Amino acid sequence: MLCGIAAIVVGIFYSNAKNDSERIFIVTAYSLRAFIFLGVYFIACSLIGTLVALAPLRRKRLLQTHIIAIALIMLTMLCISLWLWTRTLNINGVYGKYWRNDWSDSIKDAFQRDGNCCGFLSRADAPYMQSPSCKDANIDYGCMYTVIFYAQHHHRYIYAGLIVFMLMGLGSMTTGIILHMQCSNEERLRWAQTQYLARKAKRYQDSLGDDDDGSNTYSMHELQPTNSRSRYRNS
Repeated sequence: MLCGIAAIVVGIFYSNAKNDSERIFIVTAYSLRAFIFLGVYFIACSLIGTLVALAPLRRKRLLQTHIIAIALIMLTMLCISLWLWTRTLNINGVYGKYWRNDWSDSIKDAFQRDGNCCGFLSRADAPYMQSPSCKDANIDYGCMYTVIFYAQHHHRYIYAGLIVFMLMGLGSMTTGIILHMQCSNEERLRWAQTQYLARKAKRYQDSLGDDDDGSNTYSMHELQPTNSRSRYRNS
């Protein structure tokens, strides 16, 4: 539950950034939607887990659903981590392309002001010339490292959050698997006890039937000698 709330808060925090903020361009809309989706999914899984914990034996199917749901969300987080990792392999090319083709003059101006730089690789690489740093002729280096350091800073937060979420998910899935094994053992034990009591009851009923037959036979044998002696006396 706490992980879900934290993921939603992170998604809302980045979503509320200004349109010309560097943060909204480094952490893309896809990542924001993924974090909000993760938060809602975690909350749903925690509610399912709470229902299962109240009566695990009666809700074994729901427990299985909970385990599968946690496994799916962990797979999703792994895919997000791999996607972010592939972006960092060519971080210069990725953000260089964004700088030249996608980013507005306002976001370029924000990076150029923060890094006191001009352009991406150099002042000749798609600069925003109205920025104060570009008006200074002594500045001839680009903002590549400013963008990279800013991106790595936010990527570390995202990686840390994903690692925490994955560890929590792993713990929840492990707990669910152990609980499922205990429920299966409890069901087998109850079934064995039921079978044992059924066999014991059957043997008891059979013994009662044998006792009834034995008592009737004993009475007949006991009556026969008495009748023979009485006939002998009478004769």
